[in-house]
Amino acid sequence: MSDKHGLWIGGERIENTLGNFQSVLKYALVAPELQSREAFASDDISCVLGLVGDIDVEIATAMVVDTALHEFDDPGALFDNIALRKGVINAMRAICAGEIDADYVEATVGVPPTLGYLRNLEVLFTPGAQSGKGVLTQQAPFNALSASWDHVPDTRSWSGFTFMQKTGVALSKALQDITPFRGECAGALELAVLLGCLNGNGAEKLDALADCYGPAFIGAWSMDGIKAKSKVQTLARRFLSDVHDVPQEYARGSIIAVPGDYLYFQNKDDYPNRAPGGGWRGENCIYMGQDWLGGPHYSGLGLGWKTEFALRMFLGNAYFTDANGAYLSELRSKGHSDIIPAIVEDPIQQVRFTARAIMRCPEPSSGPAPEMRLPDGQAPKIDEAAIRAQIDSLGFKAHGADTYELVRIKLHRLMDALGVGDHQLRQAPSVGLTGAALSLSLGLWTFRIEPLDPVIRHLSTDDIVRVHARYEP
Repeated sequence: MSDKHGLWIGGERIENTLGNFQSVLKYALVAPELQSREAFASDDISCVLGLVGDIDVEIATAMVVDTALHEFDDPGALFDNIALRKGVINAMRAICAGEIDADYVEATVGVPPTLGYLRNLEVLFTPGAQSGKGVLTQQAPFNALSASWDHVPDTRSWSGFTFMQKTGVALSKALQDITPFRGECAGALELAVLLGCLNGNGAEKLDALADCYGPAFIGAWSMDGIKAKSKVQTLARRFLSDVHDVPQEYARGSIIAVPGDYLYFQNKDDYPNRAPGGGWRGENCIYMGQDWLGGPHYSGLGLGWKTEFALRMFLGNAYFTDANGAYLSELRSKGHSDIIPAIVEDPIQQVRFTARAIMRCPEPSSGPAPEMRLPDGQAPKIDEAAIRAQIDSLGFKAHGADTYELVRIKLHRLMDALGVGDHQLRQAPSVGLTGAALSLSLGLWTFRIEPLDPVIRHLSTDDIVRVHARYEP
């Protein structure tokens, strides 16, 4: 990241001073059509602020004191960025409130709560709780509307609910046809970003960006490029700039972003190993701003207007529920269990924000839009016995009922053994921008692929990976 930080406009650092406000900042906060009003020219800052919404002021103030850089050519560019951020915030609020019909792809996704899970592990038996199934239940019957979107095909739940904008349909029109949306938190966040640009910056700007960067995708951070040697960022992903790690030692509960920014809240690091089929490795969310008491709040699909503490408790409950299938099954059937359950021992340190991205509209590109390589939609014939034989030959070890693990293998060797191409490897559920986890579905087998080196952001076929395989008859 640059040594420069805070808010810069036209090459000038903007501070929280009356002079900076009157000479520069108010031109970015007050809409042009309101700048002719008498209050705009007032020496009394409160009169000027009467023309501005509270969230606008909060966004600008947060940029001024931020450790990241927010640089704009002129006040109008900052005005457009604030409009984008407000559009994204409002879209995510509508998704979480049900005003926009968007939900998880599963019929019922919920975490049966545990009372005092850090101490006495007492389980609250909620009606309909699925013993040992974690938060994933049966796939919801759902067909995406076909007017403007193609459903990127897949044969299993969670691993392929990605939608691609159809050729010849303007993105501003296509976004009217994406609902009802069924996917997961990454797709819902991308939907909020594109809707935010549409409602904040206008259809003309959004459609021009789609012309530059190719059809929009909902549900994937990147796709295979036909000519590119690496993954190509999808349009919504390009709005999330300056991606960086959140320091491990950040002050929990403090403000660490600007309203409208992207944040990833990660479950305990071993969640993918403890719950190979679970969908709560983390939550992709938007920083929504402060409440009246100054507390920061965040929203992602299924988790609307939550404090950091509330996010932590939800993911901690998901960890306990998903990682302790055998324990919960015994407890519910016998009333006791000799199994030692897995817990989040130190929730403040182990469940945390790990990545942040700055919300910024991408600059239009020159040259042709990138072409994406998609599956052909033809489900291959799967020889279940052959897959099992390959799993045995590669040295997978039993890791629970119908679950197997291979600690170390090069990705290309795994792909060759299973007879799959890289276009069949999908983004894993609930993975964040900096996560390299992949998912592969073959018949009744689901494979979760993680880089052995946690520093890796994008897996190549020469990388060494850890693999979990799950058979679901």
